[in-house]
Amino acid sequence: MTTAPSTTATPVAADSWGYGALWRRVPRALGYLIPTFLIAIAVSAALTSLVSGAASLLVFVVGIYVLALTLLLSRYAGQFEIARLRFSGETPIAQPVWPSDPSMVWWKRWLRPLANGRYWLALLHGAIIAPIIATLSFVVLTIWLSFIVAAVALPIRLAIVGPELWAIDSTDPDWLIANGWLERVAPTLAVIAIVLGVIALVTLPYVLRGMTWLHAAIARPFLGRFTNEQLEQQVSNLFTSRQAAVAAEGSALSRIERDIHDGPQQRLIRLQMDLSAAERRLADGTADPAEAITLIQDARRQAHDALDELRNLSRGFAPPLLLDRGLFAALESLATRSSIPVTLETELGATANLPDEVARNAYFVASELIANAAKHSQAGGITLSVTTADGALVVVVKDDGAGGAVEKTGHGLAGLRDRSAGMGGTFALSSPEGGPTEVRVTLPLAGVGAASTAGDADSTPTA
Repeated sequence: MTTAPSTTATPVAADSWGYGALWRRVPRALGYLIPTFLIAIAVSAALTSLVSGAASLLVFVVGIYVLALTLLLSRYAGQFEIARLRFSGETPIAQPVWPSDPSMVWWKRWLRPLANGRYWLALLHGAIIAPIIATLSFVVLTIWLSFIVAAVALPIRLAIVGPELWAIDSTDPDWLIANGWLERVAPTLAVIAIVLGVIALVTLPYVLRGMTWLHAAIARPFLGRFTNEQLEQQVSNLFTSRQAAVAAEGSALSRIERDIHDGPQQRLIRLQMDLSAAERRLADGTADPAEAITLIQDARRQAHDALDELRNLSRGFAPPLLLDRGLFAALESLATRSSIPVTLETELGATANLPDEVARNAYFVASELIANAAKHSQAGGITLSVTTADGALVVVVKDDGAGGAVEKTGHGLAGLRDRSAGMGGTFALSSPEGGPTEVRVTLPLAGVGAASTAGDADSTPTA
């Protein structure tokens, strides 16, 4: 087992105002702000023209459909704006749930935007609000960039032209050249311009962040999801996660029951039979003692095998090492026990403070995936990565085996998906034929849903 430090950098939070973080976001902020004015004006002109055309055609039936089309275009323009704001680095705006019913009559589907307030808010934003904010940000951005360009251009111009830069042309108005006024103040004005340019450059990250934040703050109530919609979605996610947790728990109990019945229980029955037979041999004075000794030896082997199987079953539960010394020590122990070399990459220290449910489920996920990889993948090495990102613990198990892992209902990978969903996390499998296989599981550090304490370790090929 090899332990390597993780090189995964913790992503910068979308609402961070740290100076270094803001400078790293400058290219994306410029990529959003520079074309914003042209995009906003073009969208506003198109929507305004369509609304005017629809109003002039309202006396005809076609005007209603033109207005519905305008609202639909407003929705797509709003979705495009949300995507651009996400690119700029702002906190993503949760999009509304747009109803869709393919069974509805076509003309009713066309007219449905007229009765949905979300479409009208998107039209108001695209036609009126966005151009106003875009114009304001365009003016501020132009002024700031002009100061920066002047601060760079003036020293270069002075270095190239020399003292002649301040030379006065006789054609200048008399009031400028009177008493050498322009020659005296021109260097001072240049210094002021350079100072303003330096200040503009230093404050540029804050200005860009402030403008992108303003665009996002104004767009969120017009283009984002209503509060009641967010609550409904949270309730739906909570219900789904609870169902997944119940399914994972039921699958775990069925697996444990089946494994105990097929393994240790059968060996203990055989052990009881062998001991009974040995007892009868010893009670019979005419029997050969060697036969009894053989039966006792067989019984001892059955007891040994039953103990091994019980130990294997117990790996699905939280080991004492996890409870006593934490997830890092438990993962190190897990890696050393693997029949295939495991490279452990983690940013967690020995004293990492994780919620008990998260640590227990993370250990189980890693144990399940490593065990299945050793059993099915034909790999020569396994990489176990455990990091934190976006308020969640991320467990990634990757092997260099044959690939082709699939999910089957009631089996190992499906059980892990249910387990992660029960914690409010995610499960992702990538296993092309020929490998490599990678399984990524995220467990929120403050997630919703109940976590189960065991899972299904069936014979489905996996990482």
